[in-house]
Amino acid sequence: MLCWCDRLPRRITLAATIVAVMSLSGFVPRPAVPIATIAVDLSSQQRTIPNDFDGFSIEVNDAAEKYLGTPQAPNLVFEQLLRNLGPSTIRIGGDSSDFSCWNPRKAPYPAGCLFAITPDTVRGFVQASARTGWGITAGINLAQNDATWTLPYGIALSRAAASTPGSRLVGFEFGNEPDLYPSETLYGHHRIRPSGYSWPNVVADWKPYVVAFKGDPATARFALIGPAYDDSSDVWRNAYLAPFARGVGARNLGFLTVHDYPTYTCGGHRVTVAQLLSPQLVALYRQQARGWIATAGRLGLPLVLGETNSTACGGQNGVDNVFAATAWGLDWLFINAQLGFARIHFHMDDAYYSAVFVRVSNHAGSVTYRNVVAPLYYAMYAFGTLAQGHALLTTTVTTQSNIAAYAVAGDRNTPARLFVINKDLRAAGTVVVRPSSRTRSARLLVVAAPALTSGAVAFGGASFDDATGRLRSVPRTTALAADAAGNYAFTLPNASIAILSLTP
Repeated sequence: MLCWCDRLPRRITLAATIVAVMSLSGFVPRPAVPIATIAVDLSSQQRTIPNDFDGFSIEVNDAAEKYLGTPQAPNLVFEQLLRNLGPSTIRIGGDSSDFSCWNPRKAPYPAGCLFAITPDTVRGFVQASARTGWGITAGINLAQNDATWTLPYGIALSRAAASTPGSRLVGFEFGNEPDLYPSETLYGHHRIRPSGYSWPNVVADWKPYVVAFKGDPATARFALIGPAYDDSSDVWRNAYLAPFARGVGARNLGFLTVHDYPTYTCGGHRVTVAQLLSPQLVALYRQQARGWIATAGRLGLPLVLGETNSTACGGQNGVDNVFAATAWGLDWLFINAQLGFARIHFHMDDAYYSAVFVRVSNHAGSVTYRNVVAPLYYAMYAFGTLAQGHALLTTTVTTQSNIAAYAVAGDRNTPARLFVINKDLRAAGTVVVRPSSRTRSARLLVVAAPALTSGAVAFGGASFDDATGRLRSVPRTTALAADAAGNYAFTLPNASIAILSLTP
């Protein structure tokens, strides 16, 4: 009798023999176990991410002198970087809100007015807003505690915005982190507020500002924003957020703001990549932020994360300016979108955590700007161009590694997108994606760096040109084929983000 095995190629029969011997010896080869399996419910649309969710916070002096520039010398490359992200909002404020003066000669403490806001400054702000489509919120000096002195700045900004087609003034934020006033000095002279200063005092300080700004026809229609509580004490954000809003009148507020940095380098404290990307850090933040969101909801006000970034007090070299910040930043955007924030503002100044660094030179009146696109910007770009304005979908991640996943969908004619973020220090391998229904096609784009500690980030193989603010090349995507069950598999390297587009 003729055996069909005699007709098989030798390499196949040899392989079969090896498998048989391995089976008899008790060793059975197994396929590689995926480092993550992700189920995506394509029909489970939840809240829609606001179109302007992905924003910036910039100090008043930095906005005027570096990021936005003057009417005579605007920073056009930074404006291009803003346009890349889609329209959002810049919070022009921070500590500088309380040391910037519209007219230093009339200030109660002239020596403390470290930055003078001039009509030229105001024109620079509104003209940049018009060219980019980005709105601006203006920080107003509360430390000086004189509403009539600050109102002229509000009037000037309101009138400049009204006379500049395309510009958008969102509102006014009174003061910055008033919970820290008792522990901070007023420009080296004395404490901003005395010991014992608490939310009733903040309300008392705010009320003349509310009367002044709501009582003037130039400023009355703009939102008032606050209280910009710092994250050093959860008591202020959790216990004092609602009393503040009720004290100043929730109807007078456009939205509430709080600040949060999940790690810090204050006082010489050190931060590691492992700490920044820790799942425990995320869990703690979610627990805290749900309380703030619930409070804002009861008051009928949207909540904005008015100032945030990876590490407070300047950040740390090798942690906040490398791919770890890209992975953290994209995860942070999705976390806060899921929680229900209306918008978040990544803070920028001369710090390791900045998404864009700007250096300025002025030779004989000729101003030039040198912009450097940092790793965090790639996270903002991925979110702003591929997730913002879309509805969140339910995803379920099965993994023993530090891997997060989020999905969004637009209308039925646009692809759903799955973002898989590898925050693990070592893990790399196969990821299996299981859509709830079959899809027609899929394409994969990878954002990656050689290591979590590398600053050389590529978006689909492309990087941003610091001289133009544009990608140097078209990002590469790869077509993926589904298996018999309609699932997709791809390799997720360490220090990478995979973005899978699924066409229904």
